[in-house]
Amino acid sequence: MVTVESNPMGDSSTAQRLYHMIHEVYVYSDASDRQVLTSFDLTISQFRVLTSLRNDTAHRLTTLSERLLLSKSTITRVVDELEQRSWLRRVPDPDDRRAQRVVLTREGAEQLARVSDAHKGYLEQRLELLRSRERQQLNALLEKLSAGLRLTLEANRENGASGEQPGP
Repeated sequence: MVTVESNPMGDSSTAQRLYHMIHEVYVYSDASDRQVLTSFDLTISQFRVLTSLRNDTAHRLTTLSERLLLSKSTITRVVDELEQRSWLRRVPDPDDRRAQRVVLTREGAEQLARVSDAHKGYLEQRLELLRSRERQQLNALLEKLSAGLRLTLEANRENGASGEQPGP
């Protein structure tokens, strides 16, 4: 396991170590998610789509694609698979007759509740490694990092940049 030492200079080796730690945590979390979801015969993409549709929210496929950072072809395939299971359905978009939205069905909502309960249990089990204060600190740091990365990504999209940091 990689350890990250405090480095006030913020040099590239620290940035690389942090990146590798975040990636390692992602890989372990992803593998655990796959174990849980496989028991429900779901992929991570399917679970993410179902979760995005909870609370009676209808979304266009393009909105799901953008929100979940998945290609339009992947979203279409996932929606097709979930529609075949009767867990969601396409409905006309009230704002645009040419477009469609997807919504959870009753069966989909019930399945999502079962999967979410199991997933929540696994999440709680994984985070038992951290004390309450450590969880709060991690949450605050990840929120800050996520917001900054999202803003950078949005700025790069607007500027048509390919990975450059926006100026001050």
